[in-house]
Amino acid sequence: MRGLIVGGLLATVMATSAWAGDMADRFTAAAGDSVNVSFYVLDERGGTADHAGDKLDQSTPVRIASVTKTFVAATALRLVEEGKLDLGQPIKRYIDTRFDDLLTSDGYDTSAITVKHLMSHTGGLVDHTHGKAFFDTILSDPSHHWTREEQIKGAVDWLDPLGAPGEKFSYSDTGYVLLGHIIEKQSGITLAAAVRRYLSLDSLGLKNTYWELAEENADAEARRAHQYFQGMDTFGWSATLDHYGGGGLVSTTRDMAVFFEALFGGKIFKNPEMLDLMLSKDGLPDASPYRLGLFEWEVDGVTYYEHSGFWGTLVMYVPSRKRAIAGAVLHQKHFKAMRTGMVGMITADK
Repeated sequence: MRGLIVGGLLATVMATSAWAGDMADRFTAAAGDSVNVSFYVLDERGGTADHAGDKLDQSTPVRIASVTKTFVAATALRLVEEGKLDLGQPIKRYIDTRFDDLLTSDGYDTSAITVKHLMSHTGGLVDHTHGKAFFDTILSDPSHHWTREEQIKGAVDWLDPLGAPGEKFSYSDTGYVLLGHIIEKQSGITLAAAVRRYLSLDSLGLKNTYWELAEENADAEARRAHQYFQGMDTFGWSATLDHYGGGGLVSTTRDMAVFFEALFGGKIFKNPEMLDLMLSKDGLPDASPYRLGLFEWEVDGVTYYEHSGFWGTLVMYVPSRKRAIAGAVLHQKHFKAMRTGMVGMITADK
């Protein structure tokens, strides 16, 4: 498929389009015909968009699920810059008593779990989405309106603590639900408003990025894609199932790539050392692949950072190439083929 060149002079990005503009063709070769996928690659030579199918391209809004965690972690770090949050402090200092009581009743030591533990998935917290009752409820009543407290209580009622704080990495949506709560308390505004304000989403021109339910974007919502899980159309499923910090944002492949470029390009934090902190493994378990809101991986000797989302979204950034790579599929089952193609872009034209 012919790549769509976005921004810059065509002559300056032809080299980019030669390798990025046929990503959809390579994807369909692996995943089969009649699929929908969108790719957007952004580096110093410009942006290249490519897609397959007629229901998804670089401007189609999709629920990005856990890719939201990178935005939330960056917002927490902006609060650190503002002196409103200390990553080394125990969460007991920040969370409401009702949440503290729930957690301690299940054996969690909220005086030992720090904000940094939440951000790095090392607090010993379970993931409430792993509780059987969570998906049973979703499948029986997709419109069920979840609350933050209900999800934290689910983590307590359905599962047991995983270990001591700092002992090991274990991915936890519950941890980011708590982090979202802390951001609201320390900023004095809603999580959606904090993310928008502290990350300057409007200044970045992310017109198709918004916090579902909490922010109004009628144009983008009217164009939001239908995303599928195990053959089920999840378009009408309540956004509250993934709304309180572990997920919540709607965005596009173009907007996700632009944000990651801004994050790594020094346009988000006032202090450059804050990005170093976000990417540092200092104080984290040796085997942990997660930093603060991002996974760190390596392929062919090249380090890159990424975050994916449950419905089939993925963003990568390659510092050595100054390259952001974003992708989205409509059917979750096609995620693996999409990711394989994106990994191939990490070292392209090396």
